[in-house]
Amino acid sequence: MNIWESFKIALSSIWNHKIRSILTMLGIIIGVAAVIIIVAIGLGTKKQMTDELFATDKNAIQIYYEYIPPEGEEGMFWEEPELTSEDIQTLSEVPGVKAVLATNQGWGMMVHDEEQGEMQITGVGPEFFSARDIQVVEGRALYAADNDGLNRVLLIDTIAREKFFKETENPIGEIIDLNDNPYKIVGVYESPLPEQFRNMESGEMIMPRSVISMMFGNREIEQLSVIASDPESISETGRLAADTLTAEKGLENGKYSTNDFEDYERELNTMISLLTLLIGSIAGISLLVGGIGVMNIMLVSVTERTREIGLRKAIGATRRKILLQFLIESITLTSLGGMIGIGLAVIGSIMVSKFSPITATISPLIVLIGVSFSALIGIIFGLLPANKASKLSPIDALRYE
Repeated sequence: MNIWESFKIALSSIWNHKIRSILTMLGIIIGVAAVIIIVAIGLGTKKQMTDELFATDKNAIQIYYEYIPPEGEEGMFWEEPELTSEDIQTLSEVPGVKAVLATNQGWGMMVHDEEQGEMQITGVGPEFFSARDIQVVEGRALYAADNDGLNRVLLIDTIAREKFFKETENPIGEIIDLNDNPYKIVGVYESPLPEQFRNMESGEMIMPRSVISMMFGNREIEQLSVIASDPESISETGRLAADTLTAEKGLENGKYSTNDFEDYERELNTMISLLTLLIGSIAGISLLVGGIGVMNIMLVSVTERTREIGLRKAIGATRRKILLQFLIESITLTSLGGMIGIGLAVIGSIMVSKFSPITATISPLIVLIGVSFSALIGIIFGLLPANKASKLSPIDALRYE
């Protein structure tokens, strides 16, 4: 009898004892499904945490100048090199860089009608809005021409809009007083400040960084950051951008550096991996329990089929063939349980993704491991019953009642 015939006999045996087979497979089904779902949730959680931690509006890798004094001249006064639009263009061409953020800062007293308030002002270029996912809800964003032409235009956030203007009033095109200078409002953007803190603020505004430089006398580019296109390579992208800028500026007594995110990434991966391993190990216990159930049922099956084993041995079946027959039955039983478990895991992952903020990600490798492990359980826990069946004496087996 070949393996295919043994497999058909195994399926026939499982079908003839459907309830018993399902109950036997239950531990395997639950174990495989639980392990796959837990790992899928772990992978989904890791992706979500990575995306949130290094999201478009949070993964700006700040590039800062680090002075390296010549030996014996530690106390010398030094000045940071001035950054230009050419430097921004150079960084934007670095592999892995999604966008370059060049900003400066200022504060000013905004006055409109009878309202006034201290405002934080951020000087930006046109790339700022797409790079930081700034949502313009009224009017328009800033154009490159606004920065190049020193246009006295600005955008206010929704907090300032609520404070300085009535709900029915259109702020677009209004002239406001900022530090005793007139400026035109061209847009309103959604404030990134959480709702619970908005009533404590007068709001913020955005204007061309060239105007900030002219208004306050500071540099046009005070803070420089790059945004990585892939959150997984944020550290490498930051280092490459800093090294490129250092080479471009031809620095001798200094260099550009970035904050190292590798420690944060490593801690995040370790934390999620340990949590997934802990919960997955607990779920794996059900696989062990399921395996013991399989061994118990296979021992019962050997007892029930003692006369059949004796008859097969009497007509020439070898010990090896009997052993293989029962092993195939055991493996078939656990493998079917594993595949049903995979199906339940897929359904469970879809439900988790639908009704929770986490998108469960099923790994093909984990699915393969689940099937392989369930088959391995069949081999390990089916070996004892199969060995017992193969050692039966034909005469004693045929005389068994």
